[in-house]
Amino acid sequence: MSKTCIILVSFVVTFLCIVATCNSISTKTYHITTPLLKEQSNIKIVLLADLHGTVHGKDQTVLIDKIRDANPDLILMAGDIYGGYNPADGTPMLLSGISGLAPIYGVMGNHEYWGGSILAVREELASYGVTILSDGYTKIEIRGNKIILAGADDPAKREHETPDYDSLAALEKAFRELDTVSLYKILIAHRSNLIENYKKYSFDLILSGHLHGGQVRIPYILNGLYTPNQGIFPKYAGGLYKHDNLTHIISRGLSVIPWRPRIFNPPELVIVVINGV
Repeated sequence: MSKTCIILVSFVVTFLCIVATCNSISTKTYHITTPLLKEQSNIKIVLLADLHGTVHGKDQTVLIDKIRDANPDLILMAGDIYGGYNPADGTPMLLSGISGLAPIYGVMGNHEYWGGSILAVREELASYGVTILSDGYTKIEIRGNKIILAGADDPAKREHETPDYDSLAALEKAFRELDTVSLYKILIAHRSNLIENYKKYSFDLILSGHLHGGQVRIPYILNGLYTPNQGIFPKYAGGLYKHDNLTHIISRGLSVIPWRPRIFNPPELVIVVINGV
């Protein structure tokens, strides 16, 4: 191989390595239509998942600015905003920066429970105006559109907060009554791989995380190499999945974990725009 070819190949390999491991936040926007909202109206949601305390830019400004620029009607947190891999101050930085931008609702992920003090986490979230939907729902109104916003607790609640907690029974008790409600219904549930449990109910949209996008991707070929609870070549990793009339959107997460590189799978800020037709 000539010297020129070697230089060219080295350049291409270096470039691909840089692109593959880029940790700049990407923004993914999904558009959904429904007759359950007023015609030509919309609701814009920013979905945050699996931050794990990662700090994006000085004092979290990169992430906060992206959320502010999106001008959301709602900010929804699908769990593991705290947790385990990065300094603990990344999460309060985010919460401080986005408090007041829009109503914030969320659920706990497994790492919130694993952190050692779930009560302290609940209190801190409440101090920043975050409403945690704990196997429950609320009715809210945005520009004349009434919707149901619900949240499912993580199964880790049984081990770390409520010893007799039964996740399946709690879902049935909380959400079966929504079958007769003809409003647009959104469920926030951390563990995407438990979709079979959530499909039993009459939600129109489920927003979740947990799977970190499969960690390693090959665009257009491999959506994810490995996820927790599913193993190699998972059925679910990140993106939009359809289950009959149900739309399931899985965030690839916002964490950057030094010893677990993301390959062609940058941290992701998800925007969901629900349009009335």
